Amino acid sequence: MDIRMINLYDKSKKGTIIISHYRSGGTQLLGSVRKVLDQSSIEFENISEINFDVLSGESFLTQSNRLLETNPKKYNLILLNNPLVICNWYNRGLFEELKRDYVLVVLERKDKIKSLLSLVIWEKLIEQNLFDVEFKSELEKITAMTKFHENLIQNPIPYKHIHLGWEYKMFFETNEGGDSPNVYYHLNYLLKSYQEEINTLHRIENDYNLEKIWYEDYEYNSMYLKNYFNNFGKKVVEKSIKRNYRKIPYVHNNFLDYCDEITQTIFKNWNLNDKINNI
Repeated sequence: MDIRMINLYDKSKKGTIIISHYRSGGTQLLGSVRKVLDQSSIEFENISEINFDVLSGESFLTQSNRLLETNPKKYNLILLNNPLVICNWYNRGLFEELKRDYVLVVLERKDKIKSLLSLVIWEKLIEQNLFDVEFKSELEKITAMTKFHENLIQNPIPYKHIHLGWEYKMFFETNEGGDSPNVYYHLNYLLKSYQEEINTLHRIENDYNLEKIWYEDYEYNSMYLKNYFNNFGKKVVEKSIKRNYRKIPYVHNNFLDYCDEITQTIFKNWNLNDKINNI
C-alpha cells in the first residue's frame, strides 16, 4: 500500500485535528495519539470532540472562535466529527487556516453499513450490560456475545431507533404520545444526510490535499498506526498503541441482519458499500 507518510504529531504546529464521521474509529485513533504523547512526556490538551450548541441560537462564528481558543502552551488534540461543524467550517473556508496551524488528517470507514448501524447496536449492548465487561474466560465471552446475537436476531431493531448520532433528538425523536416518523422519510433522509457527510469529507480531503487513513487498515491491526508516528521511538509507540487497543467481540459480521425487514430493504436500495472493493 502506498502511504503518503505523515506524522500525527508535529511540534511546530498547534495540535492535531482528526476530521472524520461518527463510528469510524476516531476515538481510538485520537486515543493512540494521546497515549503516545503521554508516554513521551509531551504536554497536551485533549479537547476531543467539538460541537456547536445549536439550540442556544448563539452565532456559529462566535462559537467557532471560542472553540478554537486553545491553550498555546500545550499541544491540542481535536476529533472533528460533527457534520454540522465540518460543513459550516468548510463553507467558510476555515480549513485553509486550520491546515496552516494544525496537523490535519481525514479518517474514514469503508464499511458504511457498519458505520451507520454500530451506534444503535452499541446502545443495545449497553442495555444488556455487556459494554466494558471484563469476562472471566473466553468461553464466558463467547457465550454472552452469542446470546446477545441471538436476542437481536429474534428481536430486530426497529427502523426508528437508527440514527446518525448527532441529529436524533432534533429531527427524529418523537414526543411522548406523538406519531412515529414515517419509515420511508426517516430512513431515506437519514441515508441521504449520511452520504452528504461522506461527500463533504471527500471534498475537504481533495481540496486541501489531506492524508486519508482508513479505519479498516488498523481495525484488526493496531500496529498499522506505527506508520504515523515515525518521529517517536518504536518501543514507545508500540506500547502506547497496544494499551489503547480494544475491540467489542461481536460474533456476527453483518449488522444489517439485526434490523427489521423494511430497514434492510431501504439500506439495500442505497448500495452503501458498493465501492469498497474498488477503493
